Amino acid sequence: MLVNKHHPSRSQGPTWPGLANLLALAIVAAFAVGCGPGYLDVGERVEATDENREVFTILKAYHKAMEDRDIETLKKMVSRRYYENGGTTESDKDDYGIDKLNSAVLLKLRDNVRRVQFRIKLLDIAVKGNNAKAQYEYFGRVLLTEGGRDSYKMWNDFAQMDLVRENGRWKILRGL
Repeated sequence: MLVNKHHPSRSQGPTWPGLANLLALAIVAAFAVGCGPGYLDVGERVEATDENREVFTILKAYHKAMEDRDIETLKKMVSRRYYENGGTTESDKDDYGIDKLNSAVLLKLRDNVRRVQFRIKLLDIAVKGNNAKAQYEYFGRVLLTEGGRDSYKMWNDFAQMDLVRENGRWKILRGL
């Protein structure tokens, strides 16, 4: 306890009314932040609406399932109408639907990928009726096993995930 030189019986430091004011100010600030529009993630300013939150929840669940290499969860997240064009429009040789996703792509994730680490930076979410698009940037590193050899691959790219609401639940339609 510090003693005030001018008043030996009084200690220096905050008084109870001062602490009460500080506490009240902190509570008001917390409510002001909590009641504002709010934004999702640290990316662009994507408003935290109910629909955007639902789509962002799917994106985060996808991220976790990929890092965990949890193909059963990924299968549950995907629409039966899933179709991927491999990012190319001039050729359909790398295109695939739900059958190839389940019989080849996800099995490679399970069998050839030993570790996945990546971060997602949300850029935008657009919801129109039962369709949604989530745009994001991702940074990743993966440990692959091919031909008995392990190697790390690193990448940074932009992606878009298309979703469709089926039976009241969002499912991934493209962009896995």
